[in-house]
Amino acid sequence: MDYPLKTLTQLRPQLTALRKKRGLTQAQLGAAIGVTQARIVEIEANPGVVSLQQILQILHALDAELVIRESSSTHGPVAASTPAPPKRGQW
Repeated sequence: MDYPLKTLTQLRPQLTALRKKRGLTQAQLGAAIGVTQARIVEIEANPGVVSLQQILQILHALDAELVIRESSSTHGPVAASTPAPPKRGQW
């Protein structure tokens, strides 16, 4: 099942719900990814200050995955963030 997230505050209950659905305590999840139970408490309380790497480790341990999907907005394509290369003779 998909759980679309648009803000970091929506990640908090999803992480907790996934852990509980898998029947894991915070201590068990911490042991699975090599951190303490206290660190899992911190992560679940404020996932916005955790590295993406650690979020991915948690999702892997919970048999979940991060999916990036384009939304069906009407705003059109996102502009490229890198500038175009200079034209010949404009070095």
